Amino acid sequence: MQNSKTYKLYKSGKLWVVGAVAVAGVAVSSNVAHVSADTVSNADAQAVQTTDATQNDKQVQLTASSTDTATDKATTDDATKTATVSSTAEKSTVPTTAGSSVTQDQAKDAVDKAQDTVKSDADTASKAGVDVTTGKTTDVTINDDNASSKTDEVLSDLNKQDQAVKDATAKQQANDQAYQTATTEQTDATKQGQADLDNATSDLDKQVDTTEKAGIKVNVEVAQSSPEYKDLSGLEGQDLLDAMAYNINLYKQAIAGGVASEKAGTETLAKLTAEYQQKQADYAKANADRDEAVEKGKSDLNNATSDLDNQVEASKNAGLDVSIEVSKVSPKYKDLTGLEGQDLLDAMTYNLDLYNKAVASGVASEKADAKTLAKLTAEYQKQVADYEAQKAAVDKANADKKAAYEKALEDYMNGTNHTTSMTAQTQTDASSGQYQTFMNATVDQNTGEFTLGHDMNDGVHIIGHGVLKGKVNWNIVSNGDGTETVTISSIELYSYTYTNAYQNQAVNQNINFHVYDNDGNELFSVYHDGNTTFSKTINKTAQINKAFKISPNETSPLTQVVVVDDNWIWNTHGQVSTQIKNTNVAPKAPTYEQDPVKPTAPKATVHHVQVVAPAKGQEPAVTVAIVKKVTVADMPNADKPQPQKVEVHYYNIKKTPKVEKTATPETPKAVETASILPTTHATENQGGVLLSVMAGLASLGLAFGISKKGKKQN
Repeated sequence: MQNSKTYKLYKSGKLWVVGAVAVAGVAVSSNVAHVSADTVSNADAQAVQTTDATQNDKQVQLTASSTDTATDKATTDDATKTATVSSTAEKSTVPTTAGSSVTQDQAKDAVDKAQDTVKSDADTASKAGVDVTTGKTTDVTINDDNASSKTDEVLSDLNKQDQAVKDATAKQQANDQAYQTATTEQTDATKQGQADLDNATSDLDKQVDTTEKAGIKVNVEVAQSSPEYKDLSGLEGQDLLDAMAYNINLYKQAIAGGVASEKAGTETLAKLTAEYQQKQADYAKANADRDEAVEKGKSDLNNATSDLDNQVEASKNAGLDVSIEVSKVSPKYKDLTGLEGQDLLDAMTYNLDLYNKAVASGVASEKADAKTLAKLTAEYQKQVADYEAQKAAVDKANADKKAAYEKALEDYMNGTNHTTSMTAQTQTDASSGQYQTFMNATVDQNTGEFTLGHDMNDGVHIIGHGVLKGKVNWNIVSNGDGTETVTISSIELYSYTYTNAYQNQAVNQNINFHVYDNDGNELFSVYHDGNTTFSKTINKTAQINKAFKISPNETSPLTQVVVVDDNWIWNTHGQVSTQIKNTNVAPKAPTYEQDPVKPTAPKATVHHVQVVAPAKGQEPAVTVAIVKKVTVADMPNADKPQPQKVEVHYYNIKKTPKVEKTATPETPKAVETASILPTTHATENQGGVLLSVMAGLASLGLAFGISKKGKKQN
């Protein structure tokens, strides 16, 4: 780090001169920066300077660059050039002599003209600000003899008065010009100096505003520069100009020093701001990188965890006993406390690398757990599928057996299964032998319709067959326990048909066929000789109404339903009976197949990985900077010049009438010199010179008196 420079004032004669441009420094120590723009003061001769600070871990020295430009240097070479003013007056145009032979009229005319010139110059002097006073008019009597000498004396005095007026006017004008010039130069220098300082201050203010907006706290101090100006009290003319030039030169040097100091403060503050903003940018980038990495890391872990959780849920739904444990990973991150700038970025990069590796490892671990769990689940699901297939087959077989058994049991319990038989029993006289005759009966198990057949035997042949058709009506009701209640309700006779086979050869051909109910009521009868075939419709019903409860495999009693008589040679008596058997068979309980062995659900443990995110970087410490604004004390104002004072007096020329000479005239008495200054006589001239010297000394005495006065308060 380059050391800042120290600039001091040195004394050149009576002037304090800045030898080089002061440079403000910024020292950051314990988060405090000092931007110095010290006072340039002739009083203590202290330069604008900064002090180097040794750099260590908690202290850093920042200095602005030295700016040794021509515009910023304030040296004696740039001293204000002294203006000049002249108080030398023009020579009086009033003549000092009127000539050797002038008339009284010419003398009076010459004096009047001279006095007009003095009056005119006095008026000009008065307008220029000179305090002109007019003394008492002196009467001068002339005659032909002394007209020339008296006129010369008057003119000589008027010449001196006019010259005094002109001198006062010139000095008044010179003083006014010096005052105006000094005031103008002072105003211009002040205006320019203040403008330069204001511009530097404006730039500094803008930089302070920018710096504060950047987050740096700036304390603004005001340093007063107080050059040792010369006192201008009572100074006039060239003395005033010289003193004002001296003061302006000091003022410009102070302004230049202040401008240089504020510029240096602005530059240093700008550098400090840029460095602080860079730290802020580095801080923002470090945390942005961290947030981006953490967000992605969390997303990757969440996705892996979500996939693992989905697999866990699927595995649990598949029957696995899955437990979840949490693994918390804490990488050994670097401590970011107090780190700024590139150090912070480097440390954050190191930490994020550890974090990303930990996240990647966690994601890989969870994916591996999910994959292992998926494989274990698939194997178990296959075992379960095989078991369930076997179990389904067993269940189906057992279900079929059970269903068949239950169906059979239901059929048994509620069944009306039965068989019906019908028999024809005969009590005949010709059950054997030549006239043997037979009778049989059949019944339809479903409808109950029956057929009763018998044959006709004439002793030689079976000459024909008779068929009685009808229907036995019954009702079978299950008792719900396998037993049945059978009710034989009635018998219907449809028809009787005889079919001839041979010619009846018997002597007795009185064949008659009779059908009776159980109560002996005849239901049908037919008489014939047996030689023809015929068919008879009966359509009669006989009530029976007999009920029986029969157990499974039990047969109801033989129940007579109709009585038949077949009367001929031998009477064949018989009856038709029916009986019903309960054919319900109780089913045998099935033998069920054994269930297959159910697979044991495996146990598994998976891990949720949590990675501790790296800490955020600390925001750069707020820097406190101190800057100084320089104010330069105003130069003292010039005193407005006092008006010059001059006194004039005039003459009243009285002419003497001309008289004839009768005798030698006496020598006229000389005019008293006390009333006319100066006179043309030699002694008078010497006296005039003496008076002039005394007047000059008097003016010097006045000047001395003025210079000894106290300084005028501005």
